[in-house]
Amino acid sequence: MSTAILEKFLIDYVEAIEGETELIDEGTYTVLYGSEPTIKTVTFEIEAAKENYQIELFLPGSIFFDSVIRDATAKGCICATYLSGFQVVTKLIQSEAMRGFSFVDHRKDGAKKIEPKIPSFHPYNFKVWTFAFKVRMTTDIIEDHLYAVSIDARTSKILKNFTEYLDKLQHLPHYEESIPDYHLQDFQRYYQTAIEYMKQKLTSLIARKKQEATDLKNKEAERIKKYYDTLNEEMEEALEKKAGDREAVAEIQAKQNAMLVQRQSALSDIEFRYRMGAGMSLVSVLVTNYPCYVSKVSVPSSMQTAEYNIIWNPLFKRFEPLVCPTCKNHSYTLNFLRSGICCQNCFKRTGS
Repeated sequence: MSTAILEKFLIDYVEAIEGETELIDEGTYTVLYGSEPTIKTVTFEIEAAKENYQIELFLPGSIFFDSVIRDATAKGCICATYLSGFQVVTKLIQSEAMRGFSFVDHRKDGAKKIEPKIPSFHPYNFKVWTFAFKVRMTTDIIEDHLYAVSIDARTSKILKNFTEYLDKLQHLPHYEESIPDYHLQDFQRYYQTAIEYMKQKLTSLIARKKQEATDLKNKEAERIKKYYDTLNEEMEEALEKKAGDREAVAEIQAKQNAMLVQRQSALSDIEFRYRMGAGMSLVSVLVTNYPCYVSKVSVPSSMQTAEYNIIWNPLFKRFEPLVCPTCKNHSYTLNFLRSGICCQNCFKRTGS
């Protein structure tokens, strides 16, 4: 049996937890791992483990193997995909950018359109982090829900229905040529954005499930109460009939006391079964890499010179709009005024 896959898994796992592995013999490794570094020698060769009791066998069923699998599963899994299939002619998108973006210089003698020179577009690697969460709802039954949240690494914005685009594109094991990243990565910020989004999304779901559980609990409790109330009425009638028989009365009263205990036990069981519980865990992380084309444009005006990155996004087949410095909304038109730079909506609101 080939153990190459298991060996790669062990090496990748130890690297992921910032440990170290060293090959000391064929199929045998020294492993340094843990927050308080621990050294362990493991092997994939059964004979090597038999010959040296200090070497631990790392195969399914061994203690260390099972603990590594549990830890790796608890941490979730992360993988990357590289998209291809974009047919981009930079000269064409360069001319489209000239038509798509508008820069207007407002002077005392009137408004004049600025014609900036748009340099060549160059590819940069953009990333999208997709977090998959499992949400477990527990009442009298267990429900598992799976949610995916995709975060644009450039803007930290949530991309709607992003995973649907992935099926339409080719996937490569890696890029054929090195493409620089557009921005440094900040995993923690993206993860926090995904968590906050999930909290908002789950608020209404949890409230609805909680109400459903409460309604079922109340319905079941009413049924139990009616059942025992009927039994108690029958016992009371029996007491009236047997009022003169002390032994019969004592027997009926004992049954009543037992019935009260059963009634309380049944109601407590219902209360327990319909308790609402919700838990969320991270299942996997997918890093999607794809090249966007960027041109660094300088826009000179009578008041100031501004620089912008004009981005052609081949995944969505469009130019990314610029951000208005005044209102922070997106726009393809920017106006240069003495009071500052603003989009068309801000310009109309100010009545300039």
